[in-house]
Amino acid sequence: MIHPNRFIARSSDRDLWLEARTHGVTATAVAKAASGPAGFRDQLEAQRNPVDVEVNAFMAWGTFMEPVIAQWVKDETGIMPNEWLIASEHDSRFLATPDGLSLDHMAIAEIKTMGTPREKPPLDHVRQMQWQMFVTGADQCLYAWQLRVEVPGGFAPGWIEPRSTWIERDEKMIAELVKVAERLIKEGNNNENR
Repeated sequence: MIHPNRFIARSSDRDLWLEARTHGVTATAVAKAASGPAGFRDQLEAQRNPVDVEVNAFMAWGTFMEPVIAQWVKDETGIMPNEWLIASEHDSRFLATPDGLSLDHMAIAEIKTMGTPREKPPLDHVRQMQWQMFVTGADQCLYAWQLRVEVPGGFAPGWIEPRSTWIERDEKMIAELVKVAERLIKEGNNNENR
């Protein structure tokens, strides 16, 4: 079980949640940094010079659909919706906000909407989920995704219900992500000391 003091901030308190995320490495950050040298440089630059992300129509649709998909995940698996930023027991700078968390904390969920039909998660999403499993101590993650289609005036679900697959914990990938996260922290701190 995750100790209560590891639950840092709720995403519903957006300003506090965003501020808390700046004090560590999140699943989104490590996934981007692990994508290669350019991704690492881009993520390091984003940490050094943060820019507010402007919400676009695709992001707004994902935000709108997340609670709908989260309810489907809960109904299908019992995994509860989660809005907490969680710190790792290994290093409090290792952070994640999984979209779902089981009551025993051994399973998490990641929810996505996308414009292209897929049969499995792309690598950046797999990296995010592995990081989230590392941070939470979970053994598996339910990846639930819903196709987004354009309709007059906006978007609509492309399928009657989301698709899902279980992703198992991968210690080898996690070890690689930890190295990337440690490097992000080290190089970010080196920049602050100049």
